Amino acid sequence: MARSPAPLSPNGRRLARRLAELPRGWLSAAALAQSVGISRRTVLRELPGLEQWCSEAGYRFLRSPGQGLLLDEPPDRRAALLALLREEEGPSALSPQVRRQRLLLELLACREPVKSYALSRGLSVSEQTLSGDLDWLRDFLAPHGVRLNRRPGVGVWLAGTPSRQRRAAAALIRDQLPQQELQMALEAGVLPAVLDEEITRPVWQLLERFEDGCPQPFSDTGFLALAIHISLVLRQLREGVLVPGRAATDRPDAPEEILARMIEGQFHLALPERERAHLALHLRPLHFSGPQPDWSEARLLDLRHLTVSLVEEVSGTLGVDLTRYPSLTDDLCAHIEPMLDRLRQGSSLENPHLELIQTEYRDWWLAVRQGCDRVQARFGLPAIPDGEAGFLTMHFGAVLEQDSAAQMVLRALVVCPYGISTSRFLFSQLQKEFPQLQVLDCCSVRELLRRDLGEMGVDLLVSTVPLQNDLPHICVSPILREEDIARLRELLERLRAEHRAASQPEPVFQPDALRYTLESSGALLELLETLRIQTVPFLRTRQQLIRRSAALFCASEEDRAAVEEALLRRERLSSTYIRPLEALLLHCKTAAVRGCRFGYLHAEPQMDLGGAPCTGALVLLAPEADEMADQIMRGVSEILIEQPELMRALRAGNTRQAAAILEHGLSIRFRSALRRQWRQSRI
Repeated sequence: MARSPAPLSPNGRRLARRLAELPRGWLSAAALAQSVGISRRTVLRELPGLEQWCSEAGYRFLRSPGQGLLLDEPPDRRAALLALLREEEGPSALSPQVRRQRLLLELLACREPVKSYALSRGLSVSEQTLSGDLDWLRDFLAPHGVRLNRRPGVGVWLAGTPSRQRRAAAALIRDQLPQQELQMALEAGVLPAVLDEEITRPVWQLLERFEDGCPQPFSDTGFLALAIHISLVLRQLREGVLVPGRAATDRPDAPEEILARMIEGQFHLALPERERAHLALHLRPLHFSGPQPDWSEARLLDLRHLTVSLVEEVSGTLGVDLTRYPSLTDDLCAHIEPMLDRLRQGSSLENPHLELIQTEYRDWWLAVRQGCDRVQARFGLPAIPDGEAGFLTMHFGAVLEQDSAAQMVLRALVVCPYGISTSRFLFSQLQKEFPQLQVLDCCSVRELLRRDLGEMGVDLLVSTVPLQNDLPHICVSPILREEDIARLRELLERLRAEHRAASQPEPVFQPDALRYTLESSGALLELLETLRIQTVPFLRTRQQLIRRSAALFCASEEDRAAVEEALLRRERLSSTYIRPLEALLLHCKTAAVRGCRFGYLHAEPQMDLGGAPCTGALVLLAPEADEMADQIMRGVSEILIEQPELMRALRAGNTRQAAAILEHGLSIRFRSALRRQWRQSRI
């Protein structure tokens, strides 16, 4: 039988408590020190006493030079150890972090005010400590739209919708979870101890089963955020804070519906409609296969307009054309949509890498931070915190790193017959104006003939006199003029482009890639050949505009009526007015066309749709059940947003110019898709 252990020092008690709170697993002394807030040296000094205390108390505590520290006890024994520590420590058993989390969860589960005495007794703290914690919680909850009320004689309660209260609690748990504890939680498959394990463990296992059916896995933090969210929802449902409900849906195969049915089947609680929407928000970044987003949905096009504006702002600040990377816009759209949802709900993600981004990638960070501020003001967005801007910087950084690699260094030799002072002066000017140019050396024209330029790896000769040489060369003034700099910059761009092209492997097309090429080329050609622009006078209503649009590609009355009905049905679901285009984006899938069709109906004079200026309608028709058509029409709608010159050409009635812009934009997109097909065909 274990005898009563000798008392621990204050730091020893803190270490023992933290080891008992963390999931079972090896832990380094440095990580334990960081999680408690003391130095590694202090941990090492306390370890002998802690080891003796655990041994005398009957608990298995292991130290291994190769692995670290381990409290080798199951959850029930850990709970008993914490109880023993509370007996020794009295009212200060819980850390302020855990104490505030539990306090908020207790208030979250109550439907009426709770007396301060009951709260302080439940947490084993004094009334003074409780008052300080309530002050801290009041300040923490305010930005989340939740008010903490305290009234003498009545008690303490939260004011705010259940969803806002839940988001605040999730943020408190998630944001105050130390990195080491986060890692241990993810490895052990359990949520923080302040949550009800009777709910959290089944939720964790359910999400893992759901994840098995996803086309790509959750991120660790995404998984944890969703697990905490669902656990808090179930707690509020059980406590009666949330009213159960069942939402009718026309998308039974949607990911959020599949997950909702799994939750309801396991916990026998019906999720409210609002909670299904929150599940969709959490799942959106996963890019589920299945029904793709509507290629002309106004919300997505507005989002793309915002994203393109941000890319242009950052490109302008850094002097780098980032619009050359279509994947950047796609990745940013996928990130910004849930980010904006979080910000509108008063929540945001903490970025553990923010300080490193701000110091190591300062120029990129400042450009993105400035771009966020400008886009926020232009589009009337919620304030974008530094943490969220840091994640956006990481998206830009991935492309900027790629761009830097593409901006390969070219090796140059300076040739000058006028002496060392002149050549060295030109040498220094080149280094200043062209940091991407590695100037190997300076030499005279006579010496040039004796040099083995191939062995030196020279790509370019910069001379102050005309040369006859097979290598690329340019003649400039010893004191560089603006025209010299411009000519040299143009030559460097051409040489880099040639190097990049030469480094690309020659594609060997397989049958699948070849079929894709033929199918996409034929569909794109048909779209461009059938492009139509038509001016219609004196239109007054949206319905008149839709009726005329339905006739743009339909020869028969029957087809026209079918397309008009489809366009009206789509318009009744939600408005197709696209503000940045000042036009309706009318679209549908229909049997009335055999291939993709795109046209523009120009209203003359301009219409007024409830105070919104409307210059006409963009008409996109696609055949039914055609995956290639979906890709093409999605590309058309994106180009309309990303390249304003297309709308200018359409409004000017310039069919040839509009077709050229479309051809260029679509060819870039389909070349990328074709490269993916080629890579897949070689696997």
